[in-house]
Amino acid sequence: MSIPKPIEYFLTHYREIVIAGFAVPASFIHGVLYGLNNWVYRTFRNTSVSHDKAVKLIQDEVRAGWQNGQQMCTGRKPWKSMSSRSADFKASMHQVSIDHLRNVLEVDEVRHVVRAEPMVTMGDITHFLVPKGFALAVQAEMDDLTLGGLCMGVGIETSSHREGFLFETVEAFEIVIANGDCLRCTREDNSELFYALPWSHGTLGFLVAVELRIVPIKSHIRLEYEPCHSLKAFCSRLEELTASSDAPQFIEGLIFSSTSGVILKGDFAVPPRHARVNRINNFYKPWFFSHVARSLTEVGPFSEYVPTRHYFHRHTPSIFFQIKDLIRFANTVWYRYLWAWMGAPKISLMKLTMTQDVRRQVFEGRVAQDILIPIEHLAESVLLSADLFEIYPLWVCPVRLFDHDIHEGFLRNPANGGGGSQMFVDLGIYGIPATVKTGNYNQIQATRKLEAFVRDRGGYQMLYADICMTQSEFEDMFEHRLYRAMRERYAADRVFPDVYSKVRPESWIREQIEASTDITFGRSE
Repeated sequence: MSIPKPIEYFLTHYREIVIAGFAVPASFIHGVLYGLNNWVYRTFRNTSVSHDKAVKLIQDEVRAGWQNGQQMCTGRKPWKSMSSRSADFKASMHQVSIDHLRNVLEVDEVRHVVRAEPMVTMGDITHFLVPKGFALAVQAEMDDLTLGGLCMGVGIETSSHREGFLFETVEAFEIVIANGDCLRCTREDNSELFYALPWSHGTLGFLVAVELRIVPIKSHIRLEYEPCHSLKAFCSRLEELTASSDAPQFIEGLIFSSTSGVILKGDFAVPPRHARVNRINNFYKPWFFSHVARSLTEVGPFSEYVPTRHYFHRHTPSIFFQIKDLIRFANTVWYRYLWAWMGAPKISLMKLTMTQDVRRQVFEGRVAQDILIPIEHLAESVLLSADLFEIYPLWVCPVRLFDHDIHEGFLRNPANGGGGSQMFVDLGIYGIPATVKTGNYNQIQATRKLEAFVRDRGGYQMLYADICMTQSEFEDMFEHRLYRAMRERYAADRVFPDVYSKVRPESWIREQIEASTDITFGRSE
């Protein structure tokens, strides 16, 4: 259905008003209704029985598609995903609905395992687990990220310097494969498929449940803010902390310029009486990253206690750093008290109001990239980001990559000569490049330079972001051996698209790349 021209014009040219005036209150209403619906569903229905029935329906639908030779994908609407891509590949495929798989099925407090369906969000899981004294071993920050997306894609958190990615904490995947069978995959059973599923983005089958390791927690996090006044000092301190045998439970960094950053260290704690407790996500509080910046400019090193659930979702109210570009007045006192009580706008609802012109503006004038590089290349990465984008703050999250030996998946085994693991960092670059205002910014050139840098350093690009790689460049970045073997063994190549087909540049972006470079995308690309 086409959008009437006046409405399309308003959605495109008055974006800030649309986001503040529509997306914010609509997000609040959606959150209330979603929570009420979940409460009713979980209170008055047997979730285990409902789950079994739902999986049976999915199996029947997949078997029908298998018999008809149909290409299949999930029926989740593109605007509901965290990626800015349009997911135009779905138009020609049979779409299998999984949106109703959004329940926590059971918690085993003895084994320290939670079993849940793939559409359970990070907000859902903390609401469910934190009151019980538990949390995921790797708890991603943004409320609306789903377990399915994080386990079949990538999930990261400030405990990842110990635990690795979220998929390293998976005890079992339950997946409906191409012929409609439902397999339980663990490190012992269907082990090759188990190790091939992370980063596969639903191209080996449909995830219907996952078991994840959980850890006992305390009521608060004792958070320490450590300012650094040079890039060298920041990188050295981060390497020192992550290499320590008694490293803090949580480590992250925010870089505010090429010469300044703050390292945050956290551990579970119970605050003593009269201790400083900061409920950082209360609506009237300033954005968390602006609170962190005070360590550089006003107060120096300091520590405080933060309620555990507030800490887990500390970057949700400001969508990391992006809301400052979407609603420029959103950190003012008047906005926080009059409007911010409704929360941040959901990315999904902002995408719902995105016209094609806005999509082009987002691609050409905004950056949302996460790159994973060995920690020794962090300083070089920050300087490259400054040269290409000049965006601050930057998010830095250390993550340990583990050696899976013969079960090497989409991420290659560490190349550091042994030891079983290697420390990488995620560098998050989110915002509007400084040169956009002068008209000197070229997204395709900048993105391709970033991608080439990451490939040359043995790193990886998170695939929610826009990529400008050809298929051969993509296959140079990621290891496809086990993935291809599992595609063939379970006949996934017969009915499911491959990963590159799902994340490749949209057709109009491919045309721009071909027009501005000597690259020609093949028909399969």
